[in-house]
Amino acid sequence: MWETLCKLLRLTGAPMTPPEPYGAFHITFAAVGITSVLLLAFLLRRVSERTRTRIVFAIGVVLALGETYKQLFYPAVEGEWRADLFPFQLCSVPMYVCLALPFCKNERLRTTLYTFLSTYALLGGAASYISPGTMCRPYVAMTLHSFLWHLTLIFLGVWTGMSHRQSRTVRGFFDSAALYLLLCAVAFSVNIAFHASHPEVNMFYLGPTPSTLPVCRSITAAFGWGVNSVLYMLAVTTASLLIHAAWLALCRAAQKDKKEE
Repeated sequence: MWETLCKLLRLTGAPMTPPEPYGAFHITFAAVGITSVLLLAFLLRRVSERTRTRIVFAIGVVLALGETYKQLFYPAVEGEWRADLFPFQLCSVPMYVCLALPFCKNERLRTTLYTFLSTYALLGGAASYISPGTMCRPYVAMTLHSFLWHLTLIFLGVWTGMSHRQSRTVRGFFDSAALYLLLCAVAFSVNIAFHASHPEVNMFYLGPTPSTLPVCRSITAAFGWGVNSVLYMLAVTTASLLIHAAWLALCRAAQKDKKEE
């Protein structure tokens, strides 16, 4: 059965020269894709909670199927599992959030998960389009997978923000920040567990394997991976807080306009 599956997966393994960052493919896909998801998020901003939950769960299922495909793709096409693609990066977590949300009955936790989507997930998706090096891969299927995946994160983040489903207080953001730190602890544990056998594993880019991210490479070279990890977590949380502050400002502006009407 595995051989049959491998043959089918190899049919989707067409190689390609990785697209150049800010080349025609990247710019066109970003322009069309981001415009489309912004429009879709706007159109769906007022759906009921029940409908929102169903859509979020459906997105989670689609992401899980896509991740399963990716995990099987490399062993089938390249002959070995890619440990560095273990599905627990910051941009992988929204998949688990989407799958968990329908089963989460505690309102504070639900709001925390939505706040995570509107901040950390949105940041992860947007940052990948700003620095698309990791999305540009030597296979057509994997490049499309990555571009679509991060586009989905942008949709989830913007849709949640436009729907005002995230926390409407600064204090509420720190619940999602605590969730991020918990996930960082799990990611670092995964890194340590794999480090001896697969040193290329670097979940959340926290080390001890040196980060491959542009600025982080320089910080690691100058001060070590420990300093880089702390600064990286602070930078990600600060950027996410600024995104949350922007959503709060837009929410207040919308409420003000509604009162004036």
